Amino acid sequence: MLPDSITETGPYGSLNAILPLLEHLENEGFDLGAILDRVGIPRSAREDSQTRLPQGRFEELWQAAVEITGDPAIALRVSTLVKPSTLGIIGYLASASESPRNAFELVSGLTPLLWENFECDLESDDEVAFIRCRSGGDSRAVRFTTEYSIGLTITMSRALGPARPGPIEARFSYSAPGYADEYERILRLPIRFDAGEDGVLFPVSSMVSSNPSADAALRQLLHRYAADQLARIPSNDRFSQRIRATLRSMLPLGHVCADSVAAQFSMSDRTLRRRLQAEGTSYQEVLDDVRSELARRYLGVDKRGIDEVARLLGFSDSSAFSKAFRRWTGTTPADFVRTNSA
Repeated sequence: MLPDSITETGPYGSLNAILPLLEHLENEGFDLGAILDRVGIPRSAREDSQTRLPQGRFEELWQAAVEITGDPAIALRVSTLVKPSTLGIIGYLASASESPRNAFELVSGLTPLLWENFECDLESDDEVAFIRCRSGGDSRAVRFTTEYSIGLTITMSRALGPARPGPIEARFSYSAPGYADEYERILRLPIRFDAGEDGVLFPVSSMVSSNPSADAALRQLLHRYAADQLARIPSNDRFSQRIRATLRSMLPLGHVCADSVAAQFSMSDRTLRRRLQAEGTSYQEVLDDVRSELARRYLGVDKRGIDEVARLLGFSDSSAFSKAFRRWTGTTPADFVRTNSA
């Protein structure tokens, strides 16, 4: 829901994303109501953790927190206090996943539930995996979101399996700030600045190790609910773009159909197809585009096996996937893998 008093355009985010900051400030004895007033966030917003606010307000809140506490590393510090349950449906879904890699697959398409202009992707080879974080915007304010998101990635990875090998290194695209020593002390791992990109490096073994708390039935239930919530987020995007986002979030669970996608938008299959036709496309074209995009990433970047990719994209078998891949790209998955390996 959006507070009645806020009608700004631009990317929005969920209050869930910054609840740990609010709790930290309150626990430290600061007047939280006065701080919210200062950055234009209604005090009533705290009554519903799913309240959505302009992300610019969040950035202003981080800046105010730095000024009030005198702690320039507060975004890093708060990220270490987060528990899976703090992040709502995304945290619960990650906790029920088969492995850290599976958790990433499930939640990467759901990040608009927390931040609308935030993206992450995973790149791996035989030894290491890199989760890359990208946040829209510019200026010092974005550094808060970058620090917080990278800290969350590290904290969640440790929460999902404290016994497995931990992250290797955190990388930041910008130069070391004046409080650079705090990064390594708070995050408890090596830090590299001026890295050209923002993210966290992991050993592949830690990404594929099984999660002792995995629950397939719960995972299915939570993912359906999360996809439904994603479809209900108010957006200025074209309808086809919203369908793409929904498909990206649903495909990791396997087969999807127009009926199930339409249900996320509380409409019939016929209405969904009519709205896509009005934008000059079709459900099958959008589905093929998303599958083609993900297939190239899974095969070329993530180095997944062909059978695994076929399953992730909802195909009945690898033969059906190979025929579709040849139609999309003019080559077979095997040839695509060989070319990228070379």
